[in-house]
Amino acid sequence: MPYAKKHKKKKEKERAKKRKLNGEFKKYYRKRDTSDWNKGAKNPSWKGGITPRNIKIRNSKEYKLWRESVFKRDNWTCIWCGQVSGNLNADHIKPFALFPELRFAIDNGRTLCLDCHKTTESYGRSKTNKKGVKIWKHK
Repeated sequence: MPYAKKHKKKKEKERAKKRKLNGEFKKYYRKRDTSDWNKGAKNPSWKGGITPRNIKIRNSKEYKLWRESVFKRDNWTCIWCGQVSGNLNADHIKPFALFPELRFAIDNGRTLCLDCHKTTESYGRSKTNKKGVKIWKHK
């Protein structure tokens, strides 16, 4: 093999190696930079370190156990139409927001399929007072 070709191949290999190293170097620092510059108070969506109470409750172990218990009690079946499994919701009979003392009461829950759940008065941010009078409905 002539020297020029051999030399050219050697240079190409070195360039490829440098590109690879540069790519890994950039990837490492890009990953590090994006994770640091947008965390916590530097994030444009930062609200002072607060998590809404509703999200904390619905992500809690107690809520997940309540939901599971309601499904088991109703045998994973919609109590209105009889749909077995599929897209089921654990619905609060008395609204979650208005009756905090009943949030984890199993007798305040029922299993409904999504279609039946949409027909309830409390679906989709419906607001009622404790007497059951509808205040506001958002769809």
